[in-house]
Amino acid sequence: MSDLMKVRDLEVTFYGGGSAAVRLDRISFSVKKGEILGIVGESGCGKSVTALAVMGLLPPNGKVTHGEVLFEGTDLLKLPEKKLDLLRGNEITMVFQDAMTSLNPVFTIGNQVMESIRSHLTLGKEEAHRRAVSMLGRVGLPDPQEMMKKYPFELSGGMRQRVMIAMALSCHPKLLIADEPTTALDVTIQAQIMLLLRQLQKELSMSVILITHDIGLVAQMADRVLVMYAGQFVEQAEVHELFHRPAHPYTRMLLNTVPSIRDPEDRVLESIPGTVPENYYEIRGCRFAGRCPCTAEACREPQPLCAVSENHTARCWRCRKACVRERAGKAYVR
Repeated sequence: MSDLMKVRDLEVTFYGGGSAAVRLDRISFSVKKGEILGIVGESGCGKSVTALAVMGLLPPNGKVTHGEVLFEGTDLLKLPEKKLDLLRGNEITMVFQDAMTSLNPVFTIGNQVMESIRSHLTLGKEEAHRRAVSMLGRVGLPDPQEMMKKYPFELSGGMRQRVMIAMALSCHPKLLIADEPTTALDVTIQAQIMLLLRQLQKELSMSVILITHDIGLVAQMADRVLVMYAGQFVEQAEVHELFHRPAHPYTRMLLNTVPSIRDPEDRVLESIPGTVPENYYEIRGCRFAGRCPCTAEACREPQPLCAVSENHTARCWRCRKACVRERAGKAYVR
């Protein structure tokens, strides 16, 4: 599969109180056409900042200070706002974390879905109405004609999230960014929303960036996974490779926090001690060292990404050392 989007050396800095904080540290990744890319990590690691930077929706105190975001060869960071608006909501769309705050409480569902359609497609009012009703039906909302007349406060959390998905997909985008789309939903509604996204992704041949802290959800949905910690990607791999051969200690500890139906009855779920450091941009060496159970002197040095195997990289000196031992003519070190 060819790349739909490439992000190269993206750095995002936030300013305030006379200081500057680098929240994304020269991250690079790509999204292939028709794939679901999962970005997983704890809260505060920079996942949502990544999505907002790609969409050009950073708050006023945030700025991209380095890098490029290439969408079908065009650098989105260099586009004027008007041209970027033609892409946002049309070819690139986003489903935000909280549907209640994303929907306008004083306008009906129909008004909001139709506004999204008419602002990007040259459709008349009647045709836009028909398309809106059709999209609400496709995302599984009952009686979509009646749903058009309702206000957000009249809908449940799961229904509001379906409305957000209908709005995001109404123009048949090439890329959907789903930022924690099921955070406030119970597990049964979460499963329905994820099944719906998977079905629509296949139906529309769409690429998806799924941002979540739920690594179990990534296992179900993603084709490829990026593990994020403290503004850096610490591991990247195909989903099956990541779950069967996790290389970074942070990834292994994340996996150990997830229960399984195959667990013995006496298994005690593990937790990761501590929290993501607030000023992680000031840490010279491994940013996970303060919470890692296998810290060594080498962790004080900066940790570049090294190749564990083909299409699998990790940011840990142990991976680099292991690769060197396997060099016998077919090393994956770079």
